Amino acid sequence: MKQIEEYVNSVYRNVDGDKNEIDELKEEMQSHLLEAAYELKEKGVSEEEASRMAIENFGDKKHMIKGLSEFFSVQKRFARYILLFSLVSLVLGAIIFVNTSLEIYNFKEERSIIMNDVLTIVGDDDVISDSKKEDIQTLFDEHKDHLNYLAIFNTEENAQLKDWLKEFNITQKPSTTYPIEYQYATFMIEDPYEIFNKEGIVSDNYDLGTVASTKDNWIVQYEYKDTYQNVIEANNSWALGDYMDIFQLPILFFVVFGVLIIVWGFLKKYHKTYLKGLIN
Repeated sequence: MKQIEEYVNSVYRNVDGDKNEIDELKEEMQSHLLEAAYELKEKGVSEEEASRMAIENFGDKKHMIKGLSEFFSVQKRFARYILLFSLVSLVLGAIIFVNTSLEIYNFKEERSIIMNDVLTIVGDDDVISDSKKEDIQTLFDEHKDHLNYLAIFNTEENAQLKDWLKEFNITQKPSTTYPIEYQYATFMIEDPYEIFNKEGIVSDNYDLGTVASTKDNWIVQYEYKDTYQNVIEANNSWALGDYMDIFQLPILFFVVFGVLIIVWGFLKKYHKTYLKGLIN
């Protein structure tokens, strides 16, 4: 039945598509033709004539080649779009997920670094020298993209500060809190200089955006900028375990990716069914 094999190869010679799928279709077409040819042989037709008749009965070769070529062309283009959109969704979801996680991680790290460094600079002295003020200003400048104010309070200068420490349970570990009024600050800075008229500074009273810590007779408090609020809220949601609030967007992209992959699998199955119908 070499004639049938040559015929099948000639049909698919110029068809551009998935190689495995084409091989599967070639095998099925050849099996179908061989079956028809064997039936003719059993009726007394010669092998060569049986092969020729089976091929003739199979259908118009040009029509089949055109149909297969068009089908694989459309399938290939559509598959490219589906895969492209699904991969873009996956990549975007992964990028946003990683970026959000890194922002939260960096926020936690930065919070501890700022507080610990300021407390280390202040030490156990009773006053803040000019050199220490310069060091604190330098530290503030390193984080000024996120910070609004940084203030240092001396609990020995105002009895209300000790009451505030007890009320909000402030320790050496940085914690978010309702802010102390800045007018009580011993030293206070913003970008780019020290603030002397502290009475004119009003806190935004955003407790999640204010961090405080204490050591010896000092309290350090800093306030984040409003533009950093999305990271602050994400960190708070993380602490509360509300991961859907944090990763809503990447989850949406992952869902889109999953839906497109399912659509792709469905279409692949449909394509095979269609092609088998075309051959049979």
